[in-house]
Amino acid sequence: MAVGKLCEKLQVPKPPRGYWARVEAGQTPRRPALKAFREELEAKRKSALQARTAGHFTELQSKFLDAALEELRKRGVDSPVETSRLKHISSLDQDVAAQVLLLIQGQAQKWAESGRVDVKWGTSVRTSIAKLVERLMPLARPQLLAFETEGKRHSFSAAGPIVLVRWTAELQARIATLAQIARDQNLSHVVQPLSAADHAWSSTHLYQPESDFILNSYLCISPDFAWVEWYRRSWREDDPPERHSTSRIKLRNVMPIDFLDGNVDKVLSPGISEAKVKPYLVRLQALDEAERIFEMLTNAAYALDRSVPNETLAMADRLWFGSERPFWAAREAFAHIETDLERWEQQIEAERSQLAQAVLGVRPGDIVTSHQHGTLTRISAESISLYSTENHVTFVVSGRRFRKDGTLGKITDTMSFVMDRGGDDRR
Repeated sequence: MAVGKLCEKLQVPKPPRGYWARVEAGQTPRRPALKAFREELEAKRKSALQARTAGHFTELQSKFLDAALEELRKRGVDSPVETSRLKHISSLDQDVAAQVLLLIQGQAQKWAESGRVDVKWGTSVRTSIAKLVERLMPLARPQLLAFETEGKRHSFSAAGPIVLVRWTAELQARIATLAQIARDQNLSHVVQPLSAADHAWSSTHLYQPESDFILNSYLCISPDFAWVEWYRRSWREDDPPERHSTSRIKLRNVMPIDFLDGNVDKVLSPGISEAKVKPYLVRLQALDEAERIFEMLTNAAYALDRSVPNETLAMADRLWFGSERPFWAAREAFAHIETDLERWEQQIEAERSQLAQAVLGVRPGDIVTSHQHGTLTRISAESISLYSTENHVTFVVSGRRFRKDGTLGKITDTMSFVMDRGGDDRR
């Protein structure tokens, strides 16, 4: 009885009634199948099969993906993806995924209506593309949107802020929801605070290192645009509060909003980066001091190197010191300093880049989007640095520029963000 209960507990099959009698009669009855953990194993097998098939594109999705990849090839993508190999979603490169998303946003319906993709445009096709977009978004290269205050370099000289928001897949789903709310309720726009305490936004506020004020900023979403409104209040009661708005970025230019489900409210990622310039002020001052010392050593070394001809030094050595030749030894020592100066210059430039990346929250490979000189510019960041003067800090992000259709071009462009270093907020 105890053995039977133990077998039942461990899911070990017991011989059916009459089993042993048949064995004694010389028969070989079939053993019952081992039932132990059969359900668990079956569930695991189904889960593994679902994971493998979930990554494969449907036939309809593959048609639109092929059209997008063909468009990239026409535009000279450096590393075109071989469609024959692209059978699984994990095969898609991050940069290619980012470009495919905006291509599908702008061209999918045109491809269907023109016959380039052999399908009849309708609700089912749109739904399939929406599922394709949802699967591609987590694979796409990270994108940061830089919102600059309107007219800040003309009408006033506020110490920022420039607000950089990491446009994650989760955030884009939330943006689609907010845009849908504004559209359905006939609202001009909907706001969400860019506060770590309220929402898991991934944002960076860039402003004057020595600023002494309280800053509240809000991400504003209308059916078609995104921008940031910020309110600055000084600790001093006699300093009146200020309210400003940044430039507006059209949603269709930076995300496939037409194919995102605005009715689903997805949870944002818990990753938060609330970086500001002020914590890096000491590091920035140390960099300034290092650059001053480097400039002093460089000027001294090259001045000494050019001040006295080699023949004069050689004659002085022979006349005054004979075989010791101290002047010539000094000349050779300064020749070695030139190598050290080059190494120090590289280290200073590396520190510039690391400090700029820490303040901006931008990394090489990120897609950075901003209004520059009145035009929306998107670049694939290749180098990030900063240059400091007594009055200003200029952050520079350089890389290849994206075309209007979302594909990566061959032209290199540069974004610059200028911050006051301190003192009066007005120029």
